[in-house]
Amino acid sequence: MAVARPSRAQAAAAALLLVVALWGASFVVVRAAVGAYPVVGFLFLRMLLGGLALMVVAYLRPSSRPRWALVPRRSLLGVGTALTVGYVTQTLGLALGAPAGVAATLTSLVVVLAPAWEWAMTGRAPDRRVVASSVLAIGGTILICHAAPASGAGTGDAILGVGLEIVSAAAFALQVVLVGKLGETLSATALGGAQLLLVAVMLLPALPLAGGLPAPSAGVAAAVLFSALGASAFGFAVQAAAQKHLTTEAAAVIMATEPAFALVAAALSGEQQLGVAAAGGLGLLLLGVTAQGNAPRALLEAIAERVGTRLRWRHA
Repeated sequence: MAVARPSRAQAAAAALLLVVALWGASFVVVRAAVGAYPVVGFLFLRMLLGGLALMVVAYLRPSSRPRWALVPRRSLLGVGTALTVGYVTQTLGLALGAPAGVAATLTSLVVVLAPAWEWAMTGRAPDRRVVASSVLAIGGTILICHAAPASGAGTGDAILGVGLEIVSAAAFALQVVLVGKLGETLSATALGGAQLLLVAVMLLPALPLAGGLPAPSAGVAAAVLFSALGASAFGFAVQAAAQKHLTTEAAAVIMATEPAFALVAAALSGEQQLGVAAAGGLGLLLLGVTAQGNAPRALLEAIAERVGTRLRWRHA
């Protein structure tokens, strides 16, 4: 009997799930790399390589080539600034000892923090379902943070690192809202590349003051390539293609599983221990994320199209 071929939607879902797994694993990879390499230097290399790769892809396709004359410069600069703050605080938090699974979980709060930014900027309060889902997601996050300790998690540096992850989530959420206000002036691939390159440019002046760019070890070089080309460039390109065959809600549900992959990667690496409480917290988080079915469509699309960055443009 012939085996039925998967539909385009099923193939797209599988591809997006693979990308989300890469994003989750990247938290563990980046945390290990910045323990042996300057944070700013690592981020600069990651953003530069990832941004250039996405721009090459954008220019190879006539339909995705940037139309720079139509892009509002101030809005794009605001997006780049928010993304820079998000990546720097996220990576510093990991370097200070924030557990990878906890960092990924806190980053997932972008989904509930973005409506808060929208409320602050427009004065339009979120509806009851958004508020209820936010409570579930925050409750699940707190449970995971308490139930999945890592070595050194109780030290002052690690606590500061967790605090920076919260700042990072707020910055990524602001970036999501600002991206939504850019409209359709850039293709998804060109927008991703432009944002990553903006982060690299903004980090450039800080390089001499933050350890410079020493020759990376083989492990650090592999982490740079994995996070830049795998988690960012490849991940974003696959995500953009997959979402052509998936509803925004379906994509959001798949992307909400990122903390699960980060927690599993952390457990496999011996960094964290998982238990029933952590699994329950993850369930609450997933329920909270997926409960926002009647949130504004533009906001959901912006959340689903962020890089990894992420893009969860937010991904480590």
